[in-house]
Amino acid sequence: MKAPELGAISPDASARGVSDGPVLPPHQADTYYERPLLKRPHWEWNVILYLFLGGIMGGSSSLVLLADEHDEGGRVLARNGRYLGVTLALVCPAILVSHLGRPERFLNMLRIVKLKSPMSVGVWGLFAYGNLAALSAAGQLADDGVLPGWIADLVPKALLDPVLAIFGSFIAGYTGVLISATAIPVWAKGKRHIPALSVCSGVASACAAHAALLALEGDFPETAAKLERLELVASLAELAGLEHFRRYAGEIGKPMFDGPRGRKLRTFTQYGGILGATLLNLLPGHSRVKTVAASALTLLGGYVFRETLIEAGKDSADDPRAASRQPE
Repeated sequence: MKAPELGAISPDASARGVSDGPVLPPHQADTYYERPLLKRPHWEWNVILYLFLGGIMGGSSSLVLLADEHDEGGRVLARNGRYLGVTLALVCPAILVSHLGRPERFLNMLRIVKLKSPMSVGVWGLFAYGNLAALSAAGQLADDGVLPGWIADLVPKALLDPVLAIFGSFIAGYTGVLISATAIPVWAKGKRHIPALSVCSGVASACAAHAALLALEGDFPETAAKLERLELVASLAELAGLEHFRRYAGEIGKPMFDGPRGRKLRTFTQYGGILGATLLNLLPGHSRVKTVAASALTLLGGYVFRETLIEAGKDSADDPRAASRQPE
């Protein structure tokens, strides 16, 4: 009969509440036959895309509130923000339903409100945002002459835009709260980082998306410059947050920051999506090609960040030693 390994607990000994050998400290203890202690999350491309588009959707509503509609560029930005917001408010639930498998599962989450459940609060936040975004888009269509003008009087921008921006900020950040409120080690370790990183990435991606739309639609250098400055602040905050998270997570953060996945995160998000896009935006002169290229780098970096976060969570769940430690 094979002797049990140091620190391992045999089934008979476990039933008696004693071990066959000396018990090591938690950070050195052997695992139960190296088997994972947690269930690996089965989240694929649809969840990653939902997180990515949700960040842009939430950030767009904040840009509508900040847009100066006294000049043409600001009016175009606000109009694009309202239309993009309602479009993504239709697309994101469809993507979420594709992950759930059946539409009724999404509807079932709307039966009650559980304030202690990030998922319940998030679904209701998405539902409320979608309705508000539809009202905002209806008012914009009335301003554009597509719908009767009296509809715009029923939807006052001065009241609706701030409320929609609040819900948009919630949408941009709640996904990070939802992810970090789990037992997955790398996600739980990032409960103070992932929500903030989600907001920063969402704002930067929204700025990039709208800068590209402005560049494709016309020449609005002043509005584009304002978007670039806001994107710079959000991107640098994201870069600082990622670096602090890497140092803070230590061994638990290796599935996200080490190996091929870590190199991909550094290449496409930190170097390309943040530093590369920032350098392009800081080049002198205004160019539509430069704006579109910088926006593409930022958007790609934002997607890779969420992809890395989800895939790292899967590997982190497979690590029984990381799962046996309780993150601070």
